[in-house]
Amino acid sequence: MLIQLQLGPETQQTIRTLGEMGRSVAAAVQEGLGIGAHVAAGNVSRNYLKGQALKHRTGRLSAAVQGILTGPGEATIGVPAGTAVDKYQWLLGDEQKTISAKPGHSLAIPFGENLSGAGVPQFFSPRDAEASGKDLFPIKTKRSYLLGYKVGKKGRFRTLFVLVKSVFVQGSGALFDGVEESIPDMTAAIQKSVEKAIAS
Repeated sequence: MLIQLQLGPETQQTIRTLGEMGRSVAAAVQEGLGIGAHVAAGNVSRNYLKGQALKHRTGRLSAAVQGILTGPGEATIGVPAGTAVDKYQWLLGDEQKTISAKPGHSLAIPFGENLSGAGVPQFFSPRDAEASGKDLFPIKTKRSYLLGYKVGKKGRFRTLFVLVKSVFVQGSGALFDGVEESIPDMTAAIQKSVEKAIAS
């Protein structure tokens, strides 16, 4: 998922009219654009992947967000294709997906005691839990099945997963929101670079 930024034709025309100085200004604009893209990517990772917009869990998605120059007067912000987070980078946008279990199976969603205070699962699947020595079994509630274990015959049931047939997932819009919020900072970075080039 990427957002592409391009300088408008008016900016490029203005640079061309500056003649000799235009080359210095063009280089300064490019430098400022690169700095601005980096700032915007940092804002997305820092402020939109750790709060309410999209709960920060393993940190992989956050670390994959980049701001890079991709050509003259052009930069991209987001997660390029071919990374370790390809399967869930769509969460940065506003796409909606329903994820369904295979016929005859259920999705095991980490739940209850399985989650840390930050929402990170101790066990990502029932197989992981059983490999650690947990003897899992399901119990039925009014709305779903819970999967967990007991310690001793009289111990209380400790829920590790809720079993469901499908889950609806809404993308966060974090990439667009974070980049949009960074526009003043990106503009300031370009302006600072241009002013420095003119002063020299």
